[in-house]
Amino acid sequence: MTKNLFIVLLLVAQTAFAQIISKDPNFATNGKYPMPGNLTWSMVQNPNGETYFTHNTNASTPINVTATYVSKLTTNGILDTTFGVNGTAQLPNNSYLNEVKIQPDGKLIVFGFINTESTAISRILPNGQPDLTFGTNGTVIVPSLVPDQNYASSGIILQNDKILVHAIKYIQNVQHQHVVFRLNTNGSLDTTFGNSGYTATKGTPAGRTFVRMDNQSNIICFSSDSGFIQKFNSNGQPVTNFGTNGTVPLLDNNGFGYGSTNAVFVDSSNKILFAPASEDKLQRLNQDGTFDTTFNYNVDTNSGLNGGAWIQSITEKEGSYYVGGAGNSINLISKISQSGLVDPLFNDYLQTDSDVEEMFIHNSNIMIRGNGFIVKYLLTNGSLSTADVAKANPTISFENPVKQDLIYQSKEKVSKIEIYYSDGKIAKNIKESGCSVSDLPKGSYIAKVTFENGSVTTKKMIKN
Repeated sequence: MTKNLFIVLLLVAQTAFAQIISKDPNFATNGKYPMPGNLTWSMVQNPNGETYFTHNTNASTPINVTATYVSKLTTNGILDTTFGVNGTAQLPNNSYLNEVKIQPDGKLIVFGFINTESTAISRILPNGQPDLTFGTNGTVIVPSLVPDQNYASSGIILQNDKILVHAIKYIQNVQHQHVVFRLNTNGSLDTTFGNSGYTATKGTPAGRTFVRMDNQSNIICFSSDSGFIQKFNSNGQPVTNFGTNGTVPLLDNNGFGYGSTNAVFVDSSNKILFAPASEDKLQRLNQDGTFDTTFNYNVDTNSGLNGGAWIQSITEKEGSYYVGGAGNSINLISKISQSGLVDPLFNDYLQTDSDVEEMFIHNSNIMIRGNGFIVKYLLTNGSLSTADVAKANPTISFENPVKQDLIYQSKEKVSKIEIYYSDGKIAKNIKESGCSVSDLPKGSYIAKVTFENGSVTTKKMIKN
């Protein structure tokens, strides 16, 4: 007599099987907010889920900014009229390539290049007014700083109550330098940092130098063009046990730099992820700067964008990476594992709403900012207890127990059932009830059930 396979269906409490299901109809207009102005740069959120973003207007080409603003949205994507003037604060200096960050006390720090060879760094109170305790009337002007050709070697990092700034320092008749410097809480130059306030990196003017901070407040300077990684301590001094006096070469198999990089991210384990523009993939480096061969993610292979796609943003939540990409006609949001595998439940989400230059991942939603739009997507909440299984998944049930055939009953026609190992690798595809799964080892799996009507449900299951 053929034995049936016991599949014990367990949905473990606090295990999230999140998927994007739609744009949030209660945010802005059908989940999408068009940012004003014709140049939009940066977005940040406070703990309440309210959003700040920078935007400005451009009178001519090349860039000649005529006005720069920071605006605030409520959680529903409506301008917060209590901020600035009717939701918007104009910055005192016309600037572009703006980046906005938020301090723990709710104050905003805004960085940008003004139309001369200088940068403006402003601090704004939570109500949209300038913080007069910072610089002159809330703004610090730093001369002789210019953007690079790719508009990437610049920005700010909050380091406790101080501000790290990185940009290219213009030196007349001398090759420009990629530099990092630090401002005190009042906006003055912190001369205890680096060499009299400045630390020069090995970056070259024509290439990008990304500056990031790890979990120990060490400063990571990364350039795939020039082929190096540098590590400085929190005070701008080389970490001498990293490579040779703080520098590790980053070269391809032919001994050259990787060329342009679109995104760089330091994860919770201090590993460095970077997306080479020419390869449409994501690479990961160990803490010592060597390549992590246990990680492999290729955006074209996994997403089906069929070329022309690239990764613009990388972030992390609860041990998973989220990547945002841009394509020729469709754009990517994806969740991947620590080994680089696409999460089989979240999968690749392909959308035409906006490219993905920044992302904020929450338990119930994902916010993205692209070229001119902020979009809010809703996530399913799959955190159910065992008692919720019948109520949550009324359309299909698996027979319990035995050990050879997967027998199910369903009110809807099943298109396929994909069974995944816990690490995200596919274990088996089946369709008909009664199919053998005797070849599966004992252990925990995730079953993704796709119905012919297009709906999908997922179950965590254990084979005995």
